[in-house]
Amino acid sequence: MNKVLLFLFCCTFTFFVSCKENKNNKPKLNKDQFINMLIDIHIIDGTLDAQNIYRSGDNFRPSYYYNSIFQKYDITREQFDSCVAFYSNDTKNFTQIYDVIIDSLNRLETKYRIEVKNKKLEQDTVNLWAKKQHWIITAKDKNKVDFAIPISQKGIYTIKTSIKIFEDDQTDNPKIEAYFWKKDTLGDEHKISFMPQPITKDSKLNTYEISLTYPDSSYTELRGNLFAGENDLVEFTQHFEIKDILIFNPEIRPDSIQVMKEIKEEEDMKSLRQR
Repeated sequence: MNKVLLFLFCCTFTFFVSCKENKNNKPKLNKDQFINMLIDIHIIDGTLDAQNIYRSGDNFRPSYYYNSIFQKYDITREQFDSCVAFYSNDTKNFTQIYDVIIDSLNRLETKYRIEVKNKKLEQDTVNLWAKKQHWIITAKDKNKVDFAIPISQKGIYTIKTSIKIFEDDQTDNPKIEAYFWKKDTLGDEHKISFMPQPITKDSKLNTYEISLTYPDSSYTELRGNLFAGENDLVEFTQHFEIKDILIFNPEIRPDSIQVMKEIKEEEDMKSLRQR
């Protein structure tokens, strides 16, 4: 963020809400509230600029877009102008205020870029989860959200889903469990486990995510359960909802799936010719 541009915007904004109150009057907003309001103003301004609304000519009415902010902070334009006059009277203090604003906007921008990148990454990769995407398990149903997925591609495997546990659920220590699995030449089974992800019992739909790097090509399956527990009883009430299930490895893309399919077909044809 450019500090000069932000300051110029503040000056431009105060032009629309021209000064009418003495700068020595006690401001309507305390320092933290004033900072939060300016952050909201800059977000609105950036949105308008990104959507080219400033180029709307005579149809552009800045006050229309900022009214919601005035309502949010229960403040009039004149009171906001008084806040600007009060805090800008101390140049050092006002510079510190904008340092906080710039840092906050930079953090928001970084968070947004990460979210966009992750969303694009998810869209460009293959979802290895082949079962249905939405589960609501009640006392009469059985937990069917375990899985065993054949794998062979190197990279980081990620399991991501949203889960809600209802108040009557009796599962002890609910969690997401997953592990890489293989069977050696002697028939012994081996596994390398992900760090279990505890599931919060707060009756809210929360998103959970666990990841682990594929150890080596000897491991042939990714196994686990999206809702595991530690109950001693065979029968107990389970009541939860799972949706938006995504299991992926960024190295596995639609084109790589096709390549692996073609390689397998060639190997199968070679085996037939050798018989």
